[in-house]
Amino acid sequence: MQDLLIEYKRALKNARKQYEPFKEKEEHQLSVQDKHDKKMIASMVSDLEYVVEWLQIGREPGARRGLDRRSVYQRTILANQEVLEALSHEYTLIQEKEREISERDKKRIDEALSVLTDREKDVFFMHTTQGLSFSEIAVMLDVKKGTVQKHMERARTKMSKKVQERLFEAAE
Repeated sequence: MQDLLIEYKRALKNARKQYEPFKEKEEHQLSVQDKHDKKMIASMVSDLEYVVEWLQIGREPGARRGLDRRSVYQRTILANQEVLEALSHEYTLIQEKEREISERDKKRIDEALSVLTDREKDVFFMHTTQGLSFSEIAVMLDVKKGTVQKHMERARTKMSKKVQERLFEAAE
């Protein structure tokens, strides 16, 4: 891929060199053939710049909605209290037998989640409540799988630490 990029950059450089003599002359000084050549070379330069940019950024230049720039509605993951109830046992604090969370427990869950960044919350909810794999989450968020794993690890650490602090405060 890098070889291809180098070749296109070389071709772009040559095309720009060929265009230089036409830049210096005004339009009325050019013959019909020169006008045609100027237009053709300008088109080549434009096309080559487009291809080089595409190869460098890995997606169509100027695309307003690439995978990494999805609309806020596509990136937003909604979670409500029912979703919190579905959290695995490892992450729930105390659940009552009626499967209804008391106001006190809701506050404790919110408090435990409050230490997470938005991205950590997204990863946490997608993995624990929606059952998505790290790879699937990585594709959705347009990041590497290792980044998703790191976010999940940090979320677990932060939440465990917050729960331990609350338990320690309650014991005092």
